[in-house]
Amino acid sequence: MQNKQAQVKQVSLKRFWVKLWALLGPVQKKIKYFFAIISFYEVIKIGSPYLLKLIIDLLTEFDMSRLTELIYLVIALFAVNQFLSVINYFSDRKIFEIILEVEKYLPLKAQEKMVHLGLAYHEKENTGNKIVRIQRGVDKLDSLLGNFFWEVGPTSIQIILTTIILFILDWRFGLTFILFVPLFAIITFKLNIKLAPMRLLRYDKYEEASGQMAQSIININTVKSFVQEKREIRDYSAITDEIKKSSLFEFFKMLRFNLGRNLIIDLGRVSLLLFGVFLVSEHRITIGTLVFIYTISEKALLSLFRISRLYDRIMESSEAVERLSELTNTEPEVANPGSGFKPEKLVGQLEFRDVDFAYDGNKTKALRCVNLKINSDCVTALVGPSGGGKTTLARMIYRHYDPQKGVIMLDDKNLMDYDLYSYRKFIAIVPQEVEIFNQSVCNNIAYAKPQATIQEIEAAAKIANAEEFIRHLPQKYETLVGERGVKLSGGQRQRVGIARAILANPRILIFDEATSNLDSYSEKLIQEAIEKIRKGRTMIIIAHRLSTIKRADKIIVLENGKVVEQGSHFELAKNSGGLYAKLLNLQKLGDVL
Repeated sequence: MQNKQAQVKQVSLKRFWVKLWALLGPVQKKIKYFFAIISFYEVIKIGSPYLLKLIIDLLTEFDMSRLTELIYLVIALFAVNQFLSVINYFSDRKIFEIILEVEKYLPLKAQEKMVHLGLAYHEKENTGNKIVRIQRGVDKLDSLLGNFFWEVGPTSIQIILTTIILFILDWRFGLTFILFVPLFAIITFKLNIKLAPMRLLRYDKYEEASGQMAQSIININTVKSFVQEKREIRDYSAITDEIKKSSLFEFFKMLRFNLGRNLIIDLGRVSLLLFGVFLVSEHRITIGTLVFIYTISEKALLSLFRISRLYDRIMESSEAVERLSELTNTEPEVANPGSGFKPEKLVGQLEFRDVDFAYDGNKTKALRCVNLKINSDCVTALVGPSGGGKTTLARMIYRHYDPQKGVIMLDDKNLMDYDLYSYRKFIAIVPQEVEIFNQSVCNNIAYAKPQATIQEIEAAAKIANAEEFIRHLPQKYETLVGERGVKLSGGQRQRVGIARAILANPRILIFDEATSNLDSYSEKLIQEAIEKIRKGRTMIIIAHRLSTIKRADKIIVLENGKVVEQGSHFELAKNSGGLYAKLLNLQKLGDVL
């Protein structure tokens, strides 16, 4: 636990401000401008209690001959206060501008980072965790900035000015004031050292709770099908109970420390007042000077307490800012070369040379010394038992992952030398579970080509045999399909996915188990769609049902991450001792049964 505390302390104190400043990149100039305004404001602000001092001194020995001077002082006091109001108006406007710009900029930056991070990151991180990490980080940062601009900036300048003025008036006032500052700081520092590991645990629980809720909603069909609503509520409630207990313990400890901080403030207040009364009784200072000293020191002492509360908030926000900063600084595992090759067209010939790959944290290799060629303008099928490496191989073609050994060649050029985004425009994939957005059918098909005309979208839908069901939908192409396409059947979602891929007009088209979970009729429609679009492109089909890939130009059989056979359907079927023939016989037996 001590090591964890030391680590949290280091992060909070040494790196917090650097990371915070980096996150505020676009508004750094505005923040500097704001501090220039607020510094001027605090200097002028001292004039108000000083004018009050002069008025009180004048009143204690009042003479009618000095009435005009008194009136001028009152008018000056009014003018200073009005001038301060104007400055305060412009400083508040600047604060709102900065905070609102941060509210816009940070989520946008986080969204940009999320969509550019590789598949490996998203497969490791829970969706709910990622969302709450961004939202809580932005919310805490907004709150922190507001408190910083309205509290810390002005009060820090105020404390410095107060200390200087007290030393000028009488060094003993200044010494008395600064005596209590380090005592206050020590208590605040100790408090946050004790609270740091509690905050870390609490934020872990926040993310766990969000992840739990997100999983319940994402998998709501399974939850309801197996009557597990109460279980999900119970599990979520257990996590939130832990958050509540941890938060209460943490905040009650803070309140106990506040008793000590209040005591120091009161001792400082009484000490300055008693010493001031003594000096007045000795006729060393005037009553007006005492009021002036007490007024500015009272504000400074209260400001000191506000700063300590803000320090508490900084430490409270530090973990959220730390996690947001960690996200924005995460580098994609698949790096895009700075001056990568941007092809104007592709032939579409792929070659794997001695490729090895293992997923992060997995000792077993998903691909082992894979050597194969995928010819352009041909249909190549990847088959084999589950876990054989078929989908991994397709992901390597997309460059969702890079080989840990060996090289992948595209048109006789290393795939890693291509500009990632330019190259991917020539590829499309129809996965086993097509990802559908909660938008219209039209927008889902056009996702691959947002500028497509309605005629192009309808043409792609007809080729994909999707027109058949779309024309029966309530609003046809404008029908909303629900989150993840819940209003569509599995076969309908697959055909929307195929239409999307057709609209992209890819040079390389991948079907990853596109028909594995469909009924015979839907499978037949999709097979027809595949036949329509196979010409003039490199097509890769990953399939378990061997009946769907008989017409492939080349079949590659993978087992345990290795290529064990290659050839046409007829060549492989003749090899009675081969894996393909065994799988074919098993499926025939299954058909009979």
